[in-house]
Parts: sequence; structure tokens; C-alpha cells
Amino acid sequence: MVSLVDQVVILIRDSIITGELAPAERIIIKKIAKKYNVSVIPVSEALARLLPSHLVEVKANHGYCVARPPTKDEFTKFVEARSLFETSVVELGFSNAKKKDIEKLFKSNEKMKRVISKGGPKKIVKWQRLNHEFHRTLIGLARNDFLLNVYDDLSFGNLQFQLLRSSSIQNIKLEQLIAEHESMIEALKSKQLVPLLNKLESHIKGLKI
Repeated sequence: MVSLVDQVVILIRDSIITGELAPAERIIIKKIAKKYNVSVIPVSEALARLLPSHLVEVKANHGYCVARPPTKDEFTKFVEARSLFETSVVELGFSNAKKKDIEKLFKSNEKMKRVISKGGPKKIVKWQRLNHEFHRTLIGLARNDFLLNVYDDLSFGNLQFQLLRSSSIQNIKLEQLIAEHESMIEALKSKQLVPLLNKLESHIKGLKI
């Protein structure tokens, strides 16, 4: 079950990604709380959670505001860190993969296909949510809640949303990424560890701004 704070995290994050909240714009907690009909407490907690993602930042005597999009160098470093972490955890959990895990990955990928086919102004944001779900399922293969918490605490999922703030996002071929997911699912299903890790690493490092 998604907590209230998690819901507010998603709402604020999506507002930043879609440009509703612009870079450098001050985020007024009371205003956000009123908009989403919640108290200031979950809004404050949600903003604190978003700090590691660099989607928001705190300025002295100013409070929370929307952070600037990442530079090419910053995003490259994020990709390197994510690739190292995710491939290591997937290798650890590879032997734990069950039919239900593969089915969950497949369903996430099929949902991504439907999002693309329907289109709409928030297509890319909806797609990224499902993409995060897909990769979190891979992390979950390790059957280690601590590693899942590390993944969440490091905000790898939210950090990837930074890519959506780049002007080069239009150059990303979502169909290709979905096809890469399918090849990873097949490698997992056929118990091919090395091909899976190679495909995963290539998939992650292929995202650039």
C-alpha cells in the first residue's frame, strides 16, 4: 500500500518533470498542502525524501525550491553509480528468480507498451513510473529489504527522472528500451546470467543527456 507521503512525493515529482514547477521556483509547503488537500507534515516529509534525487534543494533563507536540471557530467556519474549497484544486486539475486518475478517484469513491460500507444501529455512520466517498477523488481530478486532500502534511499529511481528534464528526452526511443527489457526478461527466464548482466549494463549506460 502506497503511503500518503509516497503519494505526495509522486505528485511533487511529476509537477517538476512536467514543468508545472519550474527550475529555481520556490516550493511553498502550505501552498502544496492546500493544493493536494493534505497537512504540511506529509509535504515536508515528501520534500525531504526528494532531496537525494536533486529534483529539489534547500536554499538558506529561502527554503525548498526546484533544483536545476543535472549537467551532462552529473548525469554520467549517476549512470555509472546506478549501473554498478544494479548489476551487482541482480547478480546476487539471479538464482532466486521465480516464475512470479518474471511475470511481474513482463506485466510492467506490457503496461509500458500501452502507455506509449495511448500517448498523451504525461506519457513519458507514466512510462518512467513503470520503468522504475521494472527495475525495482530486478533489485527485489536479492530478497534483501536492506538493498531495496538502499536503492530507495539513494533515490536511484527518482534520479532517473532527471533525464526527463533534459531537452534531449525527445531523442529517447521508448520502444527500444522496452525491447531491451524484453531481452533481459528472456535472459532471466532462460537462466543466462552473463547475457542478462551485459544487457542490463548496456541498457542503463545507454541513457545519456
